[in-house]
Amino acid sequence: MRKLFIFCLLPFLYSCSGEETRKAQQKPKKEKSELKPTPKDENSVVHESYNYITDETVVKRLTNYGKENLETIVLLSTSKGNIKIRLFKDTPLHRANFIMMVKEGYFDGTVFTRVVKNFMAQGGGTYDETHSRLKRKIGNYSIPAEFTKKHYHKKGAIGAARGYQNNPEMRSAPYSFYFVEGTKYSNNALDHYEEENNYKYPTEHRSYYCSEQGAAHIAGVHTVFGEIIEGYSVVPKLTAVTTDSRDWPNTDLFIIKAEVVE
Repeated sequence: MRKLFIFCLLPFLYSCSGEETRKAQQKPKKEKSELKPTPKDENSVVHESYNYITDETVVKRLTNYGKENLETIVLLSTSKGNIKIRLFKDTPLHRANFIMMVKEGYFDGTVFTRVVKNFMAQGGGTYDETHSRLKRKIGNYSIPAEFTKKHYHKKGAIGAARGYQNNPEMRSAPYSFYFVEGTKYSNNALDHYEEENNYKYPTEHRSYYCSEQGAAHIAGVHTVFGEIIEGYSVVPKLTAVTTDSRDWPNTDLFIIKAEVVE
């Protein structure tokens, strides 16, 4: 079983450990795709209203942004098809941050940086200078964890990537996320991960992980903030592609366009 790994693609994107070893944190050398990202210009609303977000200001900034931007449904057009997602209202900081990224056009043209069959597909990565400039405009920050036993790592769940080093509060990275594909677990495996992660599975969760696909081994260490409501069949298509030794797709998989629906 593998743990979630986040590649450090550009400044401010965090990394986390693999199951057995920590992998190199740099973009593999490959020819760039002809698809060009199209984030909005750097004079957009978030830059004028919020300026540079830091760990000290993130809660206030995202709370205020969330009050003014109440949407919860987003459509993502990817290289393998469309995925419609719902963001949870009871993870307000993560919801506001994701909506902000969508409205700013950050996700347009970003890539899936790690895909693992029967585990997850991680998106929001980039090695494009346009996106790098946009990150520098938005800020260098992480999001406080918003754990809740109500939302867990079911098939189709959406979780926030995060760094594992020097991150005792398990704060989330703002620019990347993952879709859960998952697998089934035995009770013995769940006992092991409870001890490893110092986490107790509620009875309902344990029953689910033993009978349905999920990512139980990262429960309690990553914030789940949304779910797929249409287009889940795209996820197995993303994780089925060939990858390099770090699970990076050999052919780039893109989020072509992200748009707020309602």
